[in-house]
Amino acid sequence: MSALERQKLMLRRGILVALSATFSLGSTAYANETPASGYQVEKVVILSRHGVRAPTKMTQTIRDVTPDAWPEWPVKLGDITPRGEHLISLMGEFYREKFQQQGILSQDNCPAPNSVYVWADVDQRTLKTGEAFLAGLAPQCGLTIHHQQDLDKADPLFHPVKAGTCSMEKAKIQQAVEKQAKTPIDNLNQHYLPSLALMNTALNFSKSPWCQKHSADKNCDLGQSMPSKLSINDNGNKVALDGAVGLSSTLAEIFLLEYAQGMPQAAWGNIHSEQEWTSLLKLHNAQFNLMARTPYIARHNGTPLLQAISNALEPNATASKLPGSSPDNKILFIAGHDTNIANISGMLNISWTLPGQPDNTPPGGALVFERLADESGKQYVSVSMVYQTLEQLRAQTPLSLKEPAGSVQLKIPGCSDQTAEGYCPLTTFTRVVNQSVEPGCQL
Repeated sequence: MSALERQKLMLRRGILVALSATFSLGSTAYANETPASGYQVEKVVILSRHGVRAPTKMTQTIRDVTPDAWPEWPVKLGDITPRGEHLISLMGEFYREKFQQQGILSQDNCPAPNSVYVWADVDQRTLKTGEAFLAGLAPQCGLTIHHQQDLDKADPLFHPVKAGTCSMEKAKIQQAVEKQAKTPIDNLNQHYLPSLALMNTALNFSKSPWCQKHSADKNCDLGQSMPSKLSINDNGNKVALDGAVGLSSTLAEIFLLEYAQGMPQAAWGNIHSEQEWTSLLKLHNAQFNLMARTPYIARHNGTPLLQAISNALEPNATASKLPGSSPDNKILFIAGHDTNIANISGMLNISWTLPGQPDNTPPGGALVFERLADESGKQYVSVSMVYQTLEQLRAQTPLSLKEPAGSVQLKIPGCSDQTAEGYCPLTTFTRVVNQSVEPGCQL
């Protein structure tokens, strides 16, 4: 090995050590994994995002906003990676220990027939996520996932507007988003200038082909060069946030996926601290707040899923919203997308930040709904966000009750009679759901 090669190797090792030290995101707050004294878990519904995937798109604009080459991924655009599947199986192992402790999963044997049910969206990344969850939860038990038969059509459970179940009005979308933003969309870049400045640096934007082409003085700034604006098609079925914030949302998520994928130089090594990760992902969380959590958009896109969740928690439901599911299911796992989680949070008006994880809807993260009963038999719903920290994703940390996933218990603002433990009476939860759905979007 030449002196130059040795120097490069030492530099690479130094970068990896620095990354390891820099991104130890501190201690994480974990919710108590057992229900409060006097309560028994009866059923769990998990709405999960798929695992770590390749970027869903690599447009010419994405290529042009940096002088650096984007890394290659081991799978097609939008597909979950083998590492992403493994990370989901680690979550499945964690859920297995948790559910065994709670008494809704057997300690020794494979789950009883009908006790576990998985429904996945039609994408490769969601189908594989459902399979990886079962591989961790009930290894070698022969359990299979369920999904819509036609994999080439949008599943209306996850995408009712795209599937044509219902539609939105263009004028109402514009009004609702600006209300959610609390500022005209034209002002959005100004509001996020520190984060956009950091993205500018991470991309080396001033040296990018985009900048060379569009800026006369060859010294442009991302926040100044790309004003934010809403893009809505005429029938209201496609809404996008264009400009610096929308683009940076996509780019920040790609950086996080690179890091979770274990790439040695995520974002070309240009993110150096927990604070910088948080600042960059603020752009992603902001875009999701507008495009998925805005109540008008959330209701139209989230109604079928929220109704399916509520229906599954109802012990006396006469008909299932999911083909093949049963009241006998103790564990219902729904493999969907970050947009689905954001839609539900917008409908229920719940929000969160996740210790150790700058992405509010990270790969493998899930909204977990538990139905509990107290000693008198009265039933309640507990809601939490369960997720892997950025470091757990990076290190592929095996998860258990001793080394748990992150978990943040959530309170539903519309539940005025929740207990001191944060549990919402099932009857109240059902009423809150019924008040938040969009009637025309029901399945």
